[in-house]
Amino acid sequence: MVPPTGLRPVPEDVRTAGQLWYAGLAVGVVQVTAALIAQVGQRHELAQKMFDEVKAKQPQVTLAEVELWTLIVFVLVAVFWLVLTGAGVAVVYQLSRGKNWARTLLTGLAVFLILGAAGALFGTTDKTGVAGVVAGGAGILQAVLAAGAVFLCYRKESEAFFRPGPR
Repeated sequence: MVPPTGLRPVPEDVRTAGQLWYAGLAVGVVQVTAALIAQVGQRHELAQKMFDEVKAKQPQVTLAEVELWTLIVFVLVAVFWLVLTGAGVAVVYQLSRGKNWARTLLTGLAVFLILGAAGALFGTTDKTGVAGVVAGGAGILQAVLAAGAVFLCYRKESEAFFRPGPR
C-alpha cells in the first residue's frame, strides 16, 4: 500500500496493525450486539426498576411507557456504537497514512479495551447467559487484537513511518 503522497510505502507492520484494528472493530460490533441482546432479555426487569424509581416523582407514568423508553435507549445505544465504530474505521485509515495522532488515539483506546478485558477475564462484570459470555469473550479478543496492533505500531520501522517530515 502506497500513501497518497506516493513517497514511501507503508511498512508491513503498520499494514498488519491496521488489519488487526479493523478486525478488532468488527469484534467490537459483535460484543456490543451480544451485550445488547443480553440486556434486552432483561428489559422487563430494568423497566420495572426504573418504573419504581420514576413512579414516586411522576405518578402519571405507566409501566408501558417506561418499557418503551427502555427499548428506545437500547436503540440509541446501538446507533451510538455504530457511529463510534465508523469513527474508529476513519482513525484506522489515518493510521495507515502515517498520522501519529491516530496512533496515539488508538493506543489510548487499546489501554481502555485491555482494562475492560481484564474485568471480563477476572469476572468483575456481571455477564450471564450465552449473550453475556459472547460479549465477554469478544471483549477479550478485541483487547488482544488491539494490543497486537499497538505493539506493531511502535516497532522500529513503524516508528520511523510515524515521524514527521518527508516520507
